Amino acid sequence: MAAETKESLYNHPNNRQFLWIRLACALAALLCAVIFSTTSLHWLLVGDASLMHYIVFLVQKGMVPYRDIVDVNLPGSYGIEWLAMHLFGTGSLAWRLFDLAVGVGIGISMTVISWSEDRFAGLTAGAVFLLIHGRDGMNELGQRDLIMTLLLMISTALLLSFLRRPKIAKLIVASTLAGLTATIKPTAIFFWVAMLTYILYRHRTVEQRMRIWLWGLFPFLFVPAFVGMYLIQHHALNAFWITATGLIPFHSHLLRHPATYFFLHPFPSTLLPILLIWFIAIAMRLDNATEKFFSDREALLLVGTLCGLLSFFIQGKALPYHRYPADAFFLLLACLTFSITLKQSLASTARRALAATGLLLCSFLIAPQCLLRTFRLRSSPDDFSSLLQRDLVNLGGPSLNHQVQCIDFTAGCITTLYRMRLEQSTGFLYDCYLFQPETIPVVLRYRSAFWAKLTAAQPSVLVVSNHDCGHPNSFQKIDRWPALATYLQDQYDLLKEVQPPDLIRWASTAVPPYRYRIYLRRKNGPFHQTVKDRSFLRKSISPLPPLFARQIPRG
Repeated sequence: MAAETKESLYNHPNNRQFLWIRLACALAALLCAVIFSTTSLHWLLVGDASLMHYIVFLVQKGMVPYRDIVDVNLPGSYGIEWLAMHLFGTGSLAWRLFDLAVGVGIGISMTVISWSEDRFAGLTAGAVFLLIHGRDGMNELGQRDLIMTLLLMISTALLLSFLRRPKIAKLIVASTLAGLTATIKPTAIFFWVAMLTYILYRHRTVEQRMRIWLWGLFPFLFVPAFVGMYLIQHHALNAFWITATGLIPFHSHLLRHPATYFFLHPFPSTLLPILLIWFIAIAMRLDNATEKFFSDREALLLVGTLCGLLSFFIQGKALPYHRYPADAFFLLLACLTFSITLKQSLASTARRALAATGLLLCSFLIAPQCLLRTFRLRSSPDDFSSLLQRDLVNLGGPSLNHQVQCIDFTAGCITTLYRMRLEQSTGFLYDCYLFQPETIPVVLRYRSAFWAKLTAAQPSVLVVSNHDCGHPNSFQKIDRWPALATYLQDQYDLLKEVQPPDLIRWASTAVPPYRYRIYLRRKNGPFHQTVKDRSFLRKSISPLPPLFARQIPRG
């Protein structure tokens, strides 16, 4: 009887006139995605990705996260980065290919989820999501929430398959992938608990529910347990606990948006028309008493969307990539709802027109609009990292290994060190926490640990950017820690200050470039004993403003 109902709803001869709409929307979105993929292969490795690459580079040199490297990311992030670097390579093109592979994987997972209802819905949603991700810019390539989206989408596909054919192996794999996701972002726990709860609701007997709880929760702990053993083996568990209970909560409260922002901006503005059309389409289902309000697919996708919005709210910083799980699940939910409506012979003309409008907006407005915005993105040969790299090469290049320290947030100093494969003097990668109010205990502990490492290492070169976390960009951030300002004045000479000439166009909005200063340790330091000739510095780093030229130490 159910099969006959589905046959009457979806396979009526009159529905073939709407096939071309679904096909045209899928092809248009895929064409835009292909163009974007080929025209963005030159994008550079910048932002968070270069920082994560650098951490993996330091780990390969023998350093241990949390014990030797101070960072707020969870261990699964490093594992995924390590795997990507070994499978694809370590350069910019390799990372671009990895990012595209993740986007394609999300699209394939969406197509698998929607296949038995409408294969075109998954193709359309996957292509549009890839374009939204591309529109966000170079900074967002391979972001942790993007990886999280892929793993959760695969888990959702496995859960739907489990509902049709309950094989425990599917549940074990889905649970393990969800556990891996939780070691990247802990908000994945909400996704898995909510989806598992829905699966339990669909099974009535106590025996079935006990088996689902057992095999849905026990494998979830596999990857976290492996991570714990790694930290214990490398004597980093205590350092991780201090980071997890101190620095990570402090980091999460920095640069937060007010709660009202997340209620007013749940999705990117480009998706708001789709959200409105989807709400109306769902409301119109109430008029059809013979139609199920939500199928299992739509219910799980709705759960994923709501959990994605919760994750976006909890993280609190309103960064574009924090929206990715909610964007992906909602796009697939909306495209699937629209496609099902177009296939239903019992749907009214108004409902079909509304569904067709939603699909056409996705493929012929949002997709091309996102594609055009990616054409504006570019890098400069004279950006922060490129100029700094030239300066560091002239100052000795490889000889600066363990002799250079960045005092920077995310302006590009760490990106430069990664490109040059130089190890820093300390394992402190950010200065954001150094210049927060000293009345905060976490700040005092962070300063104390950094001070001990810095004064013990006494690096020959200090690179200070004007990127000031949570404040207007200025080099005066140093003055908020008087001890560091005094140390810099007593032990180092200012060599030069550099202002990159071009705006940063890594995202849709061009922003002024960050500046940097290079300080050299005084002539009694080890670095200046190897630089006897003042004219060498003038030749290697020219031109120098007169003020800075007078401050070069004499050999």
